[in-house]
Amino acid sequence: MDRAAIAELYRTWGPAIYRRCVRLLRDTEAARDATQEVFRKAMSSPDKLSNPDTALPFIYRIATNHCLNERRNAGRRGETELDDLEIPSEHAAFPQRRLVQRVLARFDVKTQSIAVGVLVDGMEHDEVADALGISRKTVSRKLARFLENARKYLERSAA
Repeated sequence: MDRAAIAELYRTWGPAIYRRCVRLLRDTEAARDATQEVFRKAMSSPDKLSNPDTALPFIYRIATNHCLNERRNAGRRGETELDDLEIPSEHAAFPQRRLVQRVLARFDVKTQSIAVGVLVDGMEHDEVADALGISRKTVSRKLARFLENARKYLERSAA
Protein backbone atom coordinates (compact mmCIF):
# COMPACT_ATOMS: atom_id res chain seq x y z
CA MET A 1 0.00 0.00 0.00
CA ASP A 2 1.29 3.42 -0.87
CA ARG A 3 1.31 6.50 1.35
CA ALA A 4 -1.77 7.98 -0.33
CA ALA A 5 -3.81 4.86 0.40
CA ILE A 6 -2.70 4.85 4.04
CA ALA A 7 -3.53 8.55 4.33
CA GLU A 8 -6.99 7.84 2.92
CA LEU A 9 -7.52 5.04 5.45
CA TYR A 10 -6.50 7.41 8.23
CA ARG A 11 -8.87 10.14 6.99
CA THR A 12 -11.71 7.68 6.62
CA TRP A 13 -11.36 5.57 9.76
CA GLY A 14 -9.06 7.62 11.97
CA PRO A 15 -11.95 9.33 13.82
CA ALA A 16 -13.64 5.99 14.64
CA ILE A 17 -10.36 4.51 15.85
CA TYR A 18 -9.64 7.64 17.90
CA ARG A 19 -13.08 7.40 19.57
CA ARG A 20 -12.40 3.75 20.40
CA CYS A 21 -9.07 4.68 21.95
CA VAL A 22 -10.65 7.52 23.96
CA ARG A 23 -13.31 5.13 25.29
CA LEU A 24 -10.73 2.60 26.41
CA LEU A 25 -8.02 4.98 27.63
CA ARG A 26 -10.21 7.89 28.82
CA ASP A 27 -7.42 10.29 27.93
CA THR A 28 -7.54 12.36 24.75
CA GLU A 29 -3.77 12.82 24.48
CA ALA A 30 -3.11 9.12 25.03
CA ALA A 31 -5.85 8.34 22.50
CA ARG A 32 -4.20 10.57 19.87
CA ASP A 33 -0.89 8.81 20.39
CA ALA A 34 -2.60 5.43 20.36
CA THR A 35 -4.44 6.21 17.11
CA GLN A 36 -1.19 7.07 15.37
CA GLU A 37 0.46 3.94 16.76
CA VAL A 38 -2.47 1.79 15.61
CA PHE A 39 -2.15 3.00 12.03
CA ARG A 40 1.63 2.59 12.16
CA LYS A 41 1.12 -1.04 13.22
CA ALA A 42 -1.58 -1.56 10.59
CA MET A 43 0.81 -0.46 7.84
CA SER A 44 2.95 -3.52 8.56
CA SER A 45 0.17 -5.70 7.09
CA PRO A 46 -0.74 -4.06 3.77
CA ASP A 47 -2.46 -7.21 2.51
CA LYS A 48 -5.06 -6.93 5.30
CA LEU A 49 -5.63 -3.26 4.51
CA SER A 50 -6.22 -3.74 0.80
CA ASN A 51 -9.62 -5.43 1.25
CA PRO A 52 -12.24 -2.85 2.32
CA ASP A 53 -14.35 -5.56 3.99
CA THR A 54 -11.58 -6.61 6.35
CA ALA A 55 -9.55 -3.41 6.77
CA LEU A 56 -11.70 -1.69 9.40
CA PRO A 57 -12.19 -4.76 11.60
CA PHE A 58 -8.43 -5.40 11.37
CA ILE A 59 -7.57 -1.82 12.39
CA TYR A 60 -10.23 -1.87 15.10
CA ARG A 61 -8.72 -5.05 16.56
CA ILE A 62 -5.25 -3.48 16.55
CA ALA A 63 -6.71 -0.47 18.41
CA THR A 64 -8.35 -2.67 21.02
CA ASN A 65 -5.20 -4.73 21.55
CA HIS A 66 -3.04 -1.62 21.77
CA CYS A 67 -5.33 0.09 24.28
CA LEU A 68 -5.68 -3.04 26.41
CA ASN A 69 -1.88 -3.27 26.46
CA GLU A 70 -1.65 0.37 27.51
CA ARG A 71 -4.13 -0.26 30.33
CA ARG A 72 -2.22 -3.36 31.46
CA ASN A 73 1.08 -1.50 31.40
CA ALA A 74 -0.40 1.40 33.37
CA GLY A 75 -1.52 -1.05 36.02
CA ARG A 76 1.93 -2.59 36.18
CA ARG A 77 3.49 0.86 36.59
CA GLY A 78 1.11 1.54 39.47
CA GLU A 79 -0.75 4.25 37.63
CA THR A 80 -4.44 4.54 38.32
CA GLU A 81 -6.58 2.31 36.17
CA LEU A 82 -9.85 3.31 34.61
CA ASP A 83 -12.73 3.32 37.08
CA ASP A 84 -15.26 1.89 34.71
CA LEU A 85 -15.12 0.68 31.18
CA GLU A 86 -17.64 2.26 28.87
CA ILE A 87 -19.22 0.10 26.21
CA PRO A 88 -19.67 1.99 22.94
CA SER A 89 -23.39 2.27 22.25
CA GLU A 90 -23.01 0.86 18.74
CA HIS A 91 -21.52 -2.31 20.21
CA ALA A 92 -23.54 -2.81 23.38
CA ALA A 93 -24.74 -6.40 23.71
CA PHE A 94 -27.77 -5.26 25.73
CA PRO A 95 -30.27 -2.59 24.74
CA GLN A 96 -29.73 -0.59 27.92
CA ARG A 97 -26.27 0.91 27.94
CA ARG A 98 -26.48 1.95 31.61
CA LEU A 99 -27.39 -1.57 32.62
CA VAL A 100 -24.32 -2.88 30.81
CA GLN A 101 -22.17 -0.33 32.62
CA ARG A 102 -23.68 -1.33 36.00
CA VAL A 103 -22.97 -4.98 35.29
CA LEU A 104 -19.38 -4.25 34.24
CA ALA A 105 -18.81 -2.02 37.27
CA ARG A 106 -19.32 -5.06 39.51
CA PHE A 107 -16.08 -6.60 38.19
CA ASP A 108 -12.39 -5.75 38.36
CA VAL A 109 -10.70 -3.96 35.46
CA LYS A 110 -9.06 -7.10 34.12
CA THR A 111 -12.39 -8.95 33.98
CA GLN A 112 -13.97 -5.90 32.33
CA SER A 113 -11.24 -5.89 29.70
CA ILE A 114 -11.71 -9.62 29.06
CA ALA A 115 -15.50 -9.27 28.74
CA VAL A 116 -15.24 -6.32 26.35
CA GLY A 117 -12.46 -7.91 24.33
CA VAL A 118 -14.33 -11.18 23.82
CA LEU A 119 -18.00 -10.15 23.88
CA VAL A 120 -17.84 -6.71 22.28
CA ASP A 121 -14.78 -6.75 20.06
CA GLY A 122 -15.01 -10.42 19.10
CA MET A 123 -11.43 -11.18 20.04
CA GLU A 124 -10.32 -14.76 20.53
CA HIS A 125 -9.35 -15.87 24.04
CA ASP A 126 -5.71 -16.18 22.94
CA GLU A 127 -5.70 -12.61 21.65
CA VAL A 128 -7.11 -11.22 24.89
CA ALA A 129 -4.65 -13.30 26.91
CA ASP A 130 -1.73 -11.95 24.88
CA ALA A 131 -2.99 -8.37 25.11
CA LEU A 132 -3.41 -8.55 28.88
CA GLY A 133 -0.35 -10.66 29.61
CA ILE A 134 -2.32 -13.50 31.21
CA SER A 135 -2.96 -17.13 30.34
CA ARG A 136 -5.75 -18.30 28.05
CA LYS A 137 -7.07 -20.38 30.93
CA THR A 138 -7.37 -17.25 33.07
CA VAL A 139 -9.32 -15.55 30.29
CA SER A 140 -11.70 -18.51 30.03
CA ARG A 141 -12.14 -18.76 33.79
CA LYS A 142 -12.75 -15.02 34.29
CA LEU A 143 -15.12 -14.85 31.32
CA ALA A 144 -17.14 -17.82 32.60
CA ARG A 145 -17.35 -16.22 36.05
CA PHE A 146 -18.33 -12.90 34.47
CA LEU A 147 -21.12 -14.49 32.42
CA GLU A 148 -22.48 -16.46 35.37
CA ASN A 149 -22.45 -13.51 37.78
CA ALA A 150 -23.77 -11.07 35.17
CA ARG A 151 -26.68 -13.42 34.47
CA LYS A 152 -27.45 -13.69 38.20
CA TYR A 153 -27.26 -9.91 38.60
CA LEU A 154 -29.60 -9.37 35.65
CA GLU A 155 -32.06 -11.94 36.97
CA ARG A 156 -32.11 -10.22 40.39
CA SER A 157 -32.49 -6.82 38.76
CA ALA A 158 -35.46 -8.02 36.70
CA ALA A 159 -37.25 -9.47 39.74
